[in-house]
Amino acid sequence: MPWAPFTPMLDAMGSVAIALWGLLFIVMLAGIALLLRTEKRQYERRGKGRSWLWMRILALPMLAISAAATMLPARAVSGMEALGLFYFGLLVVAPLAWFGLHLLAGRLQSPRLTRGESLGLAVSGLAVLLVPALLISSAQGPIHTVSYLAKIRAFDRTPESPLALTAQPVQLLRLGDSGVLYAQALTAPAGIRLARVEMRTGEHWHDTATLRYPLLCRDGNDLHLAWPEGMQPSPLRIHWQDSQGQPHQARFETGNMPAGTARHDFALRWREDGFDLPVPLARDLLQIGWHHPVDGALHYRSLDMLQPGETFADDCVKPGYRRVAWQQEGPVSGVILRFHPPLPAAPWQIEYRRDGAVLPDPVSPRPLSLHSESP
Repeated sequence: MPWAPFTPMLDAMGSVAIALWGLLFIVMLAGIALLLRTEKRQYERRGKGRSWLWMRILALPMLAISAAATMLPARAVSGMEALGLFYFGLLVVAPLAWFGLHLLAGRLQSPRLTRGESLGLAVSGLAVLLVPALLISSAQGPIHTVSYLAKIRAFDRTPESPLALTAQPVQLLRLGDSGVLYAQALTAPAGIRLARVEMRTGEHWHDTATLRYPLLCRDGNDLHLAWPEGMQPSPLRIHWQDSQGQPHQARFETGNMPAGTARHDFALRWREDGFDLPVPLARDLLQIGWHHPVDGALHYRSLDMLQPGETFADDCVKPGYRRVAWQQEGPVSGVILRFHPPLPAAPWQIEYRRDGAVLPDPVSPRPLSLHSESP
């Protein structure tokens, strides 16, 4: 289908935004059609309808020549000179070319157009080009706001249902001497599509897709929670669609840990091309490090830079995590789990190294130097 590549974009926009943009484009096209029709009638009354038509046909080649006069000199050089030439062409050369070509084309018409008529057509042609661009730019903010508010209202009005995702048992993982990490998975059955996951802050619900919430990550239609002792995940409001496309919502809160729940060590398994975590974790919780080829020290960096095939929507680092360029980077030598509890508590971390060392606070991660070679 020719529209298939645009389907994800249209789904993300929402029906309200599509309707508003459609209305705006209809209004712009109607305005352009009205302008051209009015011009055509005016020039026909003067006996210059054929000249007007040719001027409108020649407007496209004149636009191309004006654009070339702006772009080609700027592309012939580089650096600040290119930027200066571009602005000079945009502000000086392009207007001279546009209006000059209209004057020349008007003189060559039969019947000939006056200087005022040629300049008038040049101005109206610029209006046809610039006014829609200005309207589109000005409308982006209001349309986005209206569409967002409509989406929020639609989600709020979604009927509540029993949670379709299955809450798996909570796992307790020992972080060396630093405490315990709790982990829980919410798995979706076949046919369920997650639409939105919200967390509650105070009296308000916020979309987790638009903020950093490192205690939660998403893997397709499954959710994974992981929180250290002393921190509690915020209540969640989960929106999904069933196999018939009907919307539902349900709230979820992590409960008390069952007495006698077995505890296991948070053990990483190291591979040449990556590592295996015992449970999926949000990429915001992790930093990974390599031994620097010069000083041999471990240098860490975050996982904000996505690898090919990764997305911020599916932000879980799962067992089987693999570095695509591991042959160039070398094997990962260390992994840091870094937690940011609510104030006034200070952030803390625990570091796991390939050689088996487990280093809790106060060891701090060494940021990757901007002046050193990448590992």
